[in-house]
Amino acid sequence: MIEHQTVYRADDGEHVGYVVPLRDAHWQALTVFGYPLGGPAAFDDSVALLEAEGLAVLADRWSVKHGDEWLACRLVETSPEVVVVQINDFGAEDFGRQITLKSPGPEVLKRA
Repeated sequence: MIEHQTVYRADDGEHVGYVVPLRDAHWQALTVFGYPLGGPAAFDDSVALLEAEGLAVLADRWSVKHGDEWLACRLVETSPEVVVVQINDFGAEDFGRQITLKSPGPEVLKRA
């Protein structure tokens, strides 16, 4: 069974994310840093989602769980193993602080 498949944008060959197989012939689109994008879908639909939004999500507004609260942040650096975010929540005590997250999922990082 295939663990994951790397997806490259057809028009320029840019790496836009991954798709992983799920049960019932569905696939999950993942960003270049392994974050779920959309929900379970057919293979072609998951690839199309990545081609359309896979890189754009890097510039989206995000929130990071910091202690017991969610704070606005932006992605500074991404890789499949690590994501570095910078807190840009003006009311936060840690405004401007960078936090390194290892393979973050929706429990600690979410699109705002």
